[in-house]
Parts: sequence; C-alpha cells; structure tokens
Amino acid sequence: MKILSGPASPFLGKKIADVLKAEIAQAEFKRFPDGELYVRAESSDVVVQSICSNDDLVYLILMLSAIENSEKIAVIPYFGYARQDRKFQDGEAVSIREIARIVESYTDKIISVNLHSEIAKRYFKNLVEIDAMPMIGGMYRDKDVVMISPDKGSLERVKVSAEAANCDYDYLEKRRISATEVEISPKNIDVEGRDVVIVDDIISTGGTIVEATRILRNMGAKSVSAVCVHAVMSNFALNKLYSAGVKEVIATDTIERIVSRISVSEPIASEIKNLI
Repeated sequence: MKILSGPASPFLGKKIADVLKAEIAQAEFKRFPDGELYVRAESSDVVVQSICSNDDLVYLILMLSAIENSEKIAVIPYFGYARQDRKFQDGEAVSIREIARIVESYTDKIISVNLHSEIAKRYFKNLVEIDAMPMIGGMYRDKDVVMISPDKGSLERVKVSAEAANCDYDYLEKRRISATEVEISPKNIDVEGRDVVIVDDIISTGGTIVEATRILRNMGAKSVSAVCVHAVMSNFALNKLYSAGVKEVIATDTIERIVSRISVSEPIASEIKNLI
C-alpha cells in the first residue's frame, strides 16, 4: 500500500502510513509563474489532503487525477466549504454540495473528520465520518474539569467529549434581559473556582472563544482552556486567545498547527483497513 500525502497534510499522511506500515508515495508539487499548480505522483492507494484553501482543493483534485489506481481512497481530514451547507440568501451557491460532487467524481471513497453538520453530510454518496470528540475527551479523562459548549447547537458534541472524559459539561446560554441587554452564562453549572475547557469543532478567528473566556473568567473560573477538532486559526487567532487569558489551546492534526497534540491517524488508518 502507498500513501500520497498532499501539501496540506504531510505529517498526518506520514503518521497514517506508519500505523498501516505503508510506503509514502513519491510526489512533486509546484506552482508555475502564472499561479497554476502542478502535481506528479506515483500510483497510490490513498490520498491524504485537507482542504484549508482553494489551492488545497486544486492539489487534491490533481492528486486524485494523477494516480492510476481504479480504487482510490481520499482522506480529507478537514473538509473546507462544509460550513456553506445551505442557502442563507437568494442566489447563493450551496458550496459543499458542489465541492462534494467534484471530489466524488474522482473517488467514491472519502474519509473525513467531524464534517461540521448533518446537512453537509447529505451531499455525499459514500462518506465515512470519524468523530474526534471521544479523543478530545480522552485528553481530560478523570481530570476535575467542566467542559463548556459555546452554544446549545454544539452541546451534543461536547457531551460526547465529556462522557469520554468522565466530567461535567454545560453550554453557554443567552438570556435577553431587555431590548438592549443580553446576559450570557452557563445554563446549569457554576464555574466559580473550576478549571473550564471550552470545546468546539472549529476554531476559526477565535472570536467566539475569546468572548466565552471573558464571560467564564468574570464568573470566577479558575482557568479556561480551549480545545477543538479543526484549528483553522485565521487572523492571528492564537494571539487573540492567549491575550484573552486562555491557559491552553489544543487541537487535532486534521489541520497541522503548533497546537495539534491529538492525532487522528489511528482511527483514519482503521477506516482505511475497513475500506480496502
């Protein structure tokens, strides 16, 4: 078996190959002076490439096109465009639907991690989704922490992590006090004097975590950490988080960042074995 790692996922591709005792395929990636991208690669069984940018998407398509195997598995740990899963205004493209169609025209086997929404999953014909929330919970197993979801919509994800960690969990609830005033606080749990871990699937600009941290610290939390599956970390997000008083930031390696301390290589390797 050979693993072809794309420019967005070189370390994760190597880890997956190590678990599977597979070879890393030889490949060349480059950009022409006019901005066009180029791929030349050995025939491979598995392509590993997150979609964190438009270039990543083009590289993924070229990689899948370049390899000759009829049975190809596309491992896309972070599937960009998944948040554009519906029309919010007239005339908008449902971006994840179109990207799913393009990728699936090159492979009928896709493995991804925490695709953001149930709606996004509907646009795929043959998607295997890995849930990294139990792995996040494992980082805090039997530690005296309380896990907090930034909103009710993410509560089910946090519940999965909290059950794996064997700890308390809650979500931040907005209460309208007046026409101009809104109070935000944990729904049920008093965080005073406790170590709090904010859990989310994606940290993008960090704004949500910064605001949640401010609220929790004002309510007497002993410390506030943040953990996520996908560390997009745009617009100096890490600087904002640490400046806001976040004690620690941890993420998986679906997007390879300095805070990627949880590897999804083993569950991905396990799913590859099931598909081959």
